[in-house]
Amino acid sequence: MKELFPVLAATALAPRHPYALLDHLGSLGLAVSRSALYRQVERLRREGLAAAELESGETGHLRRRLQLTEAGRAALAAAAREVLGSAPLESPEFALALAAAETAGIADAEELLRARMAAAARQLTALERDLRTGSDPFAVARERQAAHLRADIGWLQQQLRRRAG
Repeated sequence: MKELFPVLAATALAPRHPYALLDHLGSLGLAVSRSALYRQVERLRREGLAAAELESGETGHLRRRLQLTEAGRAALAAAAREVLGSAPLESPEFALALAAAETAGIADAEELLRARMAAAARQLTALERDLRTGSDPFAVARERQAAHLRADIGWLQQQLRRRAG
């Protein structure tokens, strides 16, 4: 199901036709070929996760507008939880999961973000302790890693404030 996550999330955020999904996913930095996307769309339809409605395009041609079914929303929620819990914060998948959390009905999204923040804080504490305890040939790299962790923690705090307010 993880390979279908980007298409599920993009469809949930803005139901659209497959070619527009391809453009949207590409703009996020997700490399998806046209043939792979169409195979994924067909799989979503076969498995009852998405429904397609015919609509007229700008030039009058017919195209399929995708929309998630209830089963699709449930699959999206499960996949988004997994992504929020494990994907790198800077990844396009994480951004999609965060954006789709409300649409997917993920009630525990804030808990997942808090857990990520707590894990980063524990890692930062251990890293800072190691940096204070002596000479380390990799100190520069570890300081850089600590700076990234501080930035991640700050960003997660900002996301939690945004969701709360």
